[in-house]
Amino acid sequence: MNRTTPPPGRLKAFDPASDAEAVIRLIEDSFNLKGDPESMNIIEQMRQAAQNQSAWNALPGTEYRQPGYVWVADGRIVGNINIISFMERLRHIALIANVAVKPEFQHLGIATAMTKHALRYARQKRAAEVWLQVSADNVAARNLYAGLGFDSIRRLNNWVLEQSEPKLRSFGNCDPMVFKLTRRRLGDWGAQRGWLESAYPPDTRWYAPVNFSQFPPLSWLNPLSWDPSGSLTHFALRRAGELAGALTWQRGMMKSDHLWLALPETEDEDTNTLCLLGDFLNNHWQGRITRLEYPVDRIEGLLEKLGFRLNRTLEWMKLRK
Repeated sequence: MNRTTPPPGRLKAFDPASDAEAVIRLIEDSFNLKGDPESMNIIEQMRQAAQNQSAWNALPGTEYRQPGYVWVADGRIVGNINIISFMERLRHIALIANVAVKPEFQHLGIATAMTKHALRYARQKRAAEVWLQVSADNVAARNLYAGLGFDSIRRLNNWVLEQSEPKLRSFGNCDPMVFKLTRRRLGDWGAQRGWLESAYPPDTRWYAPVNFSQFPPLSWLNPLSWDPSGSLTHFALRRAGELAGALTWQRGMMKSDHLWLALPETEDEDTNTLCLLGDFLNNHWQGRITRLEYPVDRIEGLLEKLGFRLNRTLEWMKLRK
């Protein structure tokens, strides 16, 4: 196809009254969400929001707006794109999301045209940064975004633990005389903070389903750092008395729990994670669906041994200034 040939159809603003169900089905099918309970919960929220048109433009679970556009060809919706706005330290950050095109209309320039429109919108709204997430195995999409000025920043694995109990009951080298899981202490926060920033860099924390500002211990030095919902519990792993890792358990998010790991990237990372997660899963975990994000190429085999399933690998891409 000649690159100068315009794609078939046209772009129009999303209309909740007439477009909602077609867009929901398109997103559901394009991203293969039917096997992901949390994603299906969001899909259900989208359906409910569609019944209340004034609520549709609010991202489920947040206060932020997400203008939507659809691509119409042959009288039907064949493409979709959203621009989600976040505020982080008084800066407007735009996230391009839900870019989907029906298979029979792919490779015709529709995704490119929609993304260019989203970038024009972000510029008009004076977004300080523009980001997107793409499946790491979607080479065509990654190449498209690279051609539009996006750089790959990092990859994260999204893991899910669904079974009623972890696979491992014995933890090999986790000698209880050497390894001990305790509640986090005030003095642990400095190391935990550095390890958290390595695993969950601050430049994309605005997207996380947790408020990292609530992680520091509550003290007279930091009286505003507290978790009003009481949903965060912090654990520390001690190896021969020295801090070797930390774990934050976030309960009750989207009918599932989240875990946030903080460990130094050393040759002992697998062993330390095994002892930390193993103890937690056997003695504290309540059997709910549990999610964990962690950088690619770190503790992957260990998580599989513990019963976690790799749900997807996502690549963060950022628009060059």
